Amino acid sequence: MKKKILTILLVLVAAITLGACSANTTSYLDAAEKVGNWKGAKVSGKFDYNIEVKDPESKETIKINFPVTMTGEQIGKDKAHVLMNMDFSKFKEVVAKQAKSEEDLTGLNKDFPNSIKMDIFVNGNEVIISKDIFAIAGNGLKDIKEDYISFADEANGLSPKATKYFSSEEFKADLLKLMNIAFKDVKQGIDYKVEGNTYTLNATSDQVIDEFIKASDGVMKNWDAVSTNLLTIIDKAGIPVTDEEKKDFKELNKNYKAEDLKKAANEIKETVKGSSISEKSIFGENKYTQEIGVNFNFADSIKVSVKGNVETIKDENVKINFPTSVKKLTLEEYTSLVMPKMDVVTVRVNGEDITFEDADALPKIINDRTMLAARTFYEKIGAKVDWNGKDKTVTVTKDNDKVILTVGANKALVNGKEVKLDSPATIINDKTYIPVRFVSEAFGYKVKYDANEGMPIVDIFNITEKELADKLAEIEKEDNYKMIASMKSSGQKDEEIIKMLKDSYKGEELEKVLAAKEDLDKNPELLKKYQDQIKKEMEEILGKDSKEEVAEKKENKEVKDEKIVEKTEKTAEEAAKVLFSVIK
Repeated sequence: MKKKILTILLVLVAAITLGACSANTTSYLDAAEKVGNWKGAKVSGKFDYNIEVKDPESKETIKINFPVTMTGEQIGKDKAHVLMNMDFSKFKEVVAKQAKSEEDLTGLNKDFPNSIKMDIFVNGNEVIISKDIFAIAGNGLKDIKEDYISFADEANGLSPKATKYFSSEEFKADLLKLMNIAFKDVKQGIDYKVEGNTYTLNATSDQVIDEFIKASDGVMKNWDAVSTNLLTIIDKAGIPVTDEEKKDFKELNKNYKAEDLKKAANEIKETVKGSSISEKSIFGENKYTQEIGVNFNFADSIKVSVKGNVETIKDENVKINFPTSVKKLTLEEYTSLVMPKMDVVTVRVNGEDITFEDADALPKIINDRTMLAARTFYEKIGAKVDWNGKDKTVTVTKDNDKVILTVGANKALVNGKEVKLDSPATIINDKTYIPVRFVSEAFGYKVKYDANEGMPIVDIFNITEKELADKLAEIEKEDNYKMIASMKSSGQKDEEIIKMLKDSYKGEELEKVLAAKEDLDKNPELLKKYQDQIKKEMEEILGKDSKEEVAEKKENKEVKDEKIVEKTEKTAEEAAKVLFSVIK
């Protein structure tokens, strides 16, 4: 399914949620359109961000505040310039109090600026951003001489045809028709309040979620007409969609379950209880002002408050001086520059995955060689690892074999004999990394590397290759059994399971998963075995209630709601712990 179709669908539901096509909302959209049609305007605004994070265990609270100011200009609907200044001086003061050493303070002041300026230009589909904003994101941009970076691919935005259509009266008429169809069975609960040229909107998180549920139900009840009209809009915008994708989209309502949505909504309500949004817009002949407020509460552990105001003043003589020192990049090129390459390496010993609990000691690819944190890995296979800080040597011993490596050296000792290395031991984040192939083979293990389409797999084994292949095939079959059993436990019908498998797998992999399904269909005892196994694993992970409590919950809705609250609070606590530790 094309993401753009679902995006437009969600925008439709969101539009219905926050006012739909009521007379007040239509009036608001008309007033906003007049501002959008101004030939030129100047914009200015101020926002204040306040964040509180509470440690669920110690109850210590960290408060963060940073103001944001903005100025800018716009010409028509497709040219704009915004300069935003984010003041992080108070935030740095909070972080500095958590510093454990002078070295930490020095690093903070060196790596994190007191303020960040975002200079952004929009010229049609082209977005131009000052390079300064990326100073703390990555080192790859240092080699770019230009002052600005441009994302200019058509794939990054809408095509000229789509831009023209979405700015037209035809689209407005099509959208209102679509909203009327989707909204006809929904009684609106949130709407703008109108007093002259002033429009206000206030809503709690409970109201927004309830409206979203009603809007979703309304859309799905009228899905045949809604989907037909939505696909017409997509065709007029020139968004490429295949016949098969259109067919799947028309049948989207078959997978919609109102009860599942309501259940999820209740959990979300408890998680964000106390959150709210507000807006006050005043439309004048030559001026438009907005006051915006957002309060987000994540189970009383994380609180975010945003208050701000924006003023837009009509100025048909305004000009925008677009920068000339610009480096054009695709999003892929930009990502490769600012995001460090994350080498996710799976390591298996005799077919069994090795779990690395320490996030600072994960396997890495260095100079095209797989390197493992010595102690973390080799102790898992029964080897003893000793570190000599004075000589910077690592000694790995297993049975009667001993390997000694020196950090930075391209030679090692294997049972007293000097052997050349193609990748020396190195220290990363206080962890000593050593080449997996060399040390493993020194202990009589074989090593196989599979690039696996960018997700490398390293097999370390001291059994025959046939035994390894047989074991991996058996593990794969077990995994397929678990997957199919889980899908059946969730209540999915056979045709739904088969469709999902065919959408996800191809060729030999598809044959294997379909064979696994056939085995479970023919053998109810085998199916029950894996369903029980999955249930047990989930109980261990989630701390599920006892069978008696589960039975009681079915009879007692209050207990069920209580458990939802307990579950969401636990989720919030975990999130707060992570965020609190990151700030510290």
